Amino acid sequence: MKNRIISLWYRVRYSLWFVPGLMVAGALALAYATAGLDANLKPLGGVDTWWIYQGSPAGARAVLSTIAGSMITVAGVVFSLTMVVLSLTSNQFGPRLVRNFMDDAGNQLVLGTFVATFVYCLVVLRTIHGSGSDPLPSLSVNMGLALALASLGVLIYFIHHVASSIQANNLVARVGHEFENSVRRLYPEASDGPAAWPTPELPQGFAQRAEELWVHQSGYLQMIDHGRLYDLARDQNLLIQVTRRPGDFVIKGNPLCLVWPPESFTAALAARLHRSFTMGVERTEAQDVEYVARLLAETALRALSPGVNDPYTAVTCIDWLGSGLALMAGRGRRPAYRLDEGGELRLVHPEVSFALVAESCLEPIRRAARENVICTVRLLEVLGALARQVRLPQDHQVLAHQALAVKTDSLDNLKLAWDRDLISQKHQEVQRALERAALRLEPPVAERGEKG
Repeated sequence: MKNRIISLWYRVRYSLWFVPGLMVAGALALAYATAGLDANLKPLGGVDTWWIYQGSPAGARAVLSTIAGSMITVAGVVFSLTMVVLSLTSNQFGPRLVRNFMDDAGNQLVLGTFVATFVYCLVVLRTIHGSGSDPLPSLSVNMGLALALASLGVLIYFIHHVASSIQANNLVARVGHEFENSVRRLYPEASDGPAAWPTPELPQGFAQRAEELWVHQSGYLQMIDHGRLYDLARDQNLLIQVTRRPGDFVIKGNPLCLVWPPESFTAALAARLHRSFTMGVERTEAQDVEYVARLLAETALRALSPGVNDPYTAVTCIDWLGSGLALMAGRGRRPAYRLDEGGELRLVHPEVSFALVAESCLEPIRRAARENVICTVRLLEVLGALARQVRLPQDHQVLAHQALAVKTDSLDNLKLAWDRDLISQKHQEVQRALERAALRLEPPVAERGEKG
């Protein structure tokens, strides 16, 4: 249930209607509240102050009609500008970055302000009658004027916000912050505990005889409820091995997990297991840190394409990717399995490690930047900075492999001698950083056991 609520929240978050819908509901409540207050002002003696509207009913209708008409017109203009920005962003930076504008609270607030003001004025107009003896809803008219002035300020904010949000540095920085926030949310704080964990031993014949839980419909695996799976395995005396990571595309009929012992697998158990997996048509960052990192890599690849040829945007993407990877390298690790109170193995799941994210994001950038000195130099500098953050030998090996691949690929494609010398010099700096890092790395668990 928790994962389904989180999945629903992400779908609502990336919509343009949710915040405006809430604001329209608030405008309706405000309209009826001010109308109710206006109905009780006269019996209480009225309010005779300069800021309360004291005109005729015809004037009040004209004011509210003008505000309502202008608000719906401006709302249409704002919506059109938003669609233009979405189109430009999709063409320039990639279609997957469109979600950054759809879940932008500022854009939703602006659109909601104009629509809510329009709805408020329409509702108040219903309470103004033509007879001069009818009480004039002065407070409601004044509230409409206040909303109109607020909408004017929001329009000025929207122009500034759109102009700044489509700048490459701001857009990439926002994705970079999302990457860092995902790392903080999904990985524990670094501790003095073991940084590497032994691989658990599965029962004999597990791979051949364990029952498979098949997916009913093709799609992306968005979330896995590990807590539900563990409780189910403990209560039913099972061993469950999850075979997919969040973010994997699973074709219908392929397994999501393996269940042991096979004789315990029933249709009722399969139905309960399926509720622990959330499928969808797109990847989300709920449990998929690699997805956010790949957004930065995709933007860098587009910037390096011949049609765009914007190496400095690619450098910005490399910088923020390095920042998120550095945070990830310094965070703690959880074991990719869970034992019950008696020490029995109950749950095994694949781990999304620093090495996996670094290779999947840096490898395509390295290939695209092989003839670009600016990006290649910056990529080597980021690898040297990451060498100071890694805590595991396998992470150190990934950085060494990437640094060597960057050097070899660039030297094979660059023609000018001074460019080749510059790349060689930067690679030597990375090597020195890796050598210093190797002196402080923790030994693997097996080695610690032998020394003990």
